[in-house]
Amino acid sequence: RNRGAGANRMESLLLKVANLLGRRNAPLARRGRDAAGVLLAVMLALALAQIASRGLLHYSLGWAEELARVALVWSVLLVAPYAYRNGANVAIVSFADALPPRLLLAVSVLLNLLVVWILLVLLNESFAFWRRGLDMMAATLDLKMAWFYWIVPVSFAAMVLVGIELLVRLVLRLLGAQSGIAMEGAMPAVVEN
Repeated sequence: RNRGAGANRMESLLLKVANLLGRRNAPLARRGRDAAGVLLAVMLALALAQIASRGLLHYSLGWAEELARVALVWSVLLVAPYAYRNGANVAIVSFADALPPRLLLAVSVLLNLLVVWILLVLLNESFAFWRRGLDMMAATLDLKMAWFYWIVPVSFAAMVLVGIELLVRLVLRLLGAQSGIAMEGAMPAVVEN
């Protein structure tokens, strides 16, 4: 098919944006995933220490329970950008399989636009959440809750960047260009080279 120079320039620009975002998002997402794994191990160690302390010493480590909860929440927020970028979300494929490929891509663009919009709203709200943490102290530790809450805006910001990358790659694919994504139902996943 014959396409104009303007369309080729637009595809080239979109591909550069997608690749730039990919070079930033991929290592950040992997580091978040790896840190989440470490935090899950820390959470398990804290839970075992709490059990041992109660059973052997008849003493409760209150701080261990609080830190284990923080480790659990942080692990979820750290792995979320990786899961979003790699299509590890729940996907209903039976509905998606019934759609023609171009309509499926268009639906995926709309779904990801909605996700990015929701993430932007949550990112905006997360700053107020963090600020409220400046006025609260942890129950068993001499720390302001803001030290635990800062992961929330960081995670939402990372997910917004992933969402923008996925949107650009979906638009590229909708235009018929190579975009570096694979589809699992209506969920795109970046294919690493």
